[in-house]
Amino acid sequence: MFRNKLYSAINTIGLATGFAVCILVMLYVRHELSYDKNWANADTIARVNTTILLPGRSPYISVSASVPMKDAIETYFPNEVVRATRFIPMHPVVTHNGEAYAEDMHWTDPEAAKMFDLTVLYGDLEAALQDKASLAVSETFAEKYFGASNPVGKVLHIKLFEIDRDYRIGAVFKDLPDTTSLSFRALARFDLTDFPQTGALYDTWGNVGEHLVYVQLKSPASINTVNQQLPDLINTHVTGLDSLKSGPNSKVSDFYLQSLQRLVDIHLHPTGMGEMKPSGDIKTVRILVIIAGLVLLIACINFVNLVTAKSTQRAREVALRKVLGANRKQLIIQFIGETLILATIGLLFGLIFVELALPAFNSFQNMNLIFSYGDGYTILGLLGLVILTGFIAGIYPAFVISGFLPARVLRANKSSEAGDSMSLRNALVILQFTISIALIVATAVVYGQTWYATNRDPGYSKDNIIVLNNIGNDALASRQKALKDTILSLPYVKDASYTDYSPIDIHERLNSYQLEGANASQTALISTQSVDYDFLDTYKIPLAAGRFYSRQFSTDGVPPIEVEGAVGAVVINYESVKKLGLATAQNAIGKYLIAPIGMNEAGLVFGKMEIIGVTPDIYFQSPKKPIRAEVYLLAPERYHVLAVKYDGKPQAIASSLERVWKTFTNSVPFQYEFVDDSIAAEFKAERDISIMLAVFSLITVIVACLGLYGLAAFTAERRTKEIGIRKVLGAGVLDIVHLLVVQFSKPVVIANLIAWPLVSWAMLRWLENFPYRIDSLLLIPFCVGAGLISLVIAWLTVSAHAVKVARTNPIKALRHE
Repeated sequence: MFRNKLYSAINTIGLATGFAVCILVMLYVRHELSYDKNWANADTIARVNTTILLPGRSPYISVSASVPMKDAIETYFPNEVVRATRFIPMHPVVTHNGEAYAEDMHWTDPEAAKMFDLTVLYGDLEAALQDKASLAVSETFAEKYFGASNPVGKVLHIKLFEIDRDYRIGAVFKDLPDTTSLSFRALARFDLTDFPQTGALYDTWGNVGEHLVYVQLKSPASINTVNQQLPDLINTHVTGLDSLKSGPNSKVSDFYLQSLQRLVDIHLHPTGMGEMKPSGDIKTVRILVIIAGLVLLIACINFVNLVTAKSTQRAREVALRKVLGANRKQLIIQFIGETLILATIGLLFGLIFVELALPAFNSFQNMNLIFSYGDGYTILGLLGLVILTGFIAGIYPAFVISGFLPARVLRANKSSEAGDSMSLRNALVILQFTISIALIVATAVVYGQTWYATNRDPGYSKDNIIVLNNIGNDALASRQKALKDTILSLPYVKDASYTDYSPIDIHERLNSYQLEGANASQTALISTQSVDYDFLDTYKIPLAAGRFYSRQFSTDGVPPIEVEGAVGAVVINYESVKKLGLATAQNAIGKYLIAPIGMNEAGLVFGKMEIIGVTPDIYFQSPKKPIRAEVYLLAPERYHVLAVKYDGKPQAIASSLERVWKTFTNSVPFQYEFVDDSIAAEFKAERDISIMLAVFSLITVIVACLGLYGLAAFTAERRTKEIGIRKVLGAGVLDIVHLLVVQFSKPVVIANLIAWPLVSWAMLRWLENFPYRIDSLLLIPFCVGAGLISLVIAWLTVSAHAVKVARTNPIKALRHE
């Protein structure tokens, strides 16, 4: 190793890099695969997921279920289901010591205490969830309000819909671990009698909402039994959805589908919207495992290439060992032993690389991964990795070198290079660069798609818009106009508009709409958004046809329920025009829509509204999903957020708006979000993948180039006499450089031809996950660019040594003869 410093350094660095990447990925994969396995009942707990299939719209896939599902599934499956519980997210205002705070809490059932074995620090968890005036809170939640002391018996005031009372702290549990798909900080008992006015939101099958329903089964096998019989439960128990049936003989289970998903599968196999916390992705895990294997493979390829290339210098050693009695088995053991020693040294350096890289990796992944040297499984894993790598990297060179014939080697004082060794080296170089080129192209595609999605024109101005929440709170509901006018008076505020929800909201407020004179079968379910007069001006949305709401027209908006025959006005988007079966936006102007507008003693009340305007389609929801049909209603009673268009620095505007807010109320917390940040957050997963791909692509290219540099060095050394003669006969430095560069360019060119179709096929399949994606023809310049990059890198790598060799005095080369 010390005599061959370049050879040793390249192999050690390559193996160390491969080991470091494998160890980091191993820590990440183990973390991802450990989700929810901390619960004692993990293998028998499942969650109820819901899919709604309705004509004319994409499937609505959610991880939630309707509130009545808990009692129904317990009753219908007494032999399979032990218990069930719900987690219903709520956003109450919590008051303590005169200060108001916006909190995210969950209302649940007493069964949650038995289903999930939370670590209780103070109090009695089961008793707390039996009492609808008690709270079970996490350690962090308790410290926020009461410090480090035992808070059991202390009081917080909670205001939520009809609830306006004190809650006693009944239990404190340890913060949930990172490795769980559950996420809650405070639990209260759900009791429908607490919601006399809004109870209809929960006591209905039609509202899937964000209600998570978990079921504990008697055995892991019960999940299949329950899933098979869930359609029968749906057809027997689900009510109020008959109007959505496609015909008299259809069943509710034809469009209303529910299934159980194992708790331990939730994190890596997300199925729909509404998770408690961001999910992982089994595809990402697999990608990282494959990349880690590829980096280690490239390092092993370097070893094989360099050892076989170096074999000429060990020919006499092998021959003399054989003459003195060594058999081939002993030689194979010797060379594999050398490989294992080198792999062990590489592992030691790899551990150093891990310690250096782990803080940055944790920061990037927002994790707290720790490499434990005292963990027996970790040590066994590392030993297995060293042994496997040693055999993979050393088995072929050991058989090649140990096969030299002593008579031929000693007679010629050298070994003749076998043609199959050269072919193998070329094939392995091709494999190395095929992997590197494929990763470069994949990185370009993922980055390009992420950039395209985040920078694509959503149809409205997303820059410099801050959205204020909690506008619908009782303390502000009657003062919304005054609040808006005050904010508009600020010098840096350009526009402001009240809406039902903010951009990137994932939920749909579906309502049925029917063109006047159309058949009942032509009713369309369309998402509804409540807006005010300034909606278009604030978001800078143009009109495709007609006009928008104006204060000059008293009939604009939803017609009053109490006035019989009253006609209102409505604005729709172009997707709604198509869904209603109208030809053009202009053709829709003047048509009338019939839709439910409220309730009275007799039941649902329908109103008539004229279509006065059509907007272009805008991406007001997640840009990951197709544009949906939207109806914009002028309905002030439904406002929940205020969007403010501003100039200036974001944090300065937020501080100014908070000061204005507090002049109106101290009982409602000030909460806000920036629209452009919300859109960017939608693509965090893709952005993270592109960064990881870029880093790993760089690593694979560096390791491959290390091997290429070593091969160039040994090739030049083996061709010393040839290069000397060429120089004597008049060859210049450029001629020698050209000779070596061309030799190593051929495998890189072949690698491009192999990598391009493979990576193009893979990335085209990946792009199918996005409804709006980059043009597939962009793969052509991406592939060509990756090819040029790989060639330039190869040329620079080889040229760095070729120039040095080409400048050597030919006398030194010929003197050896």
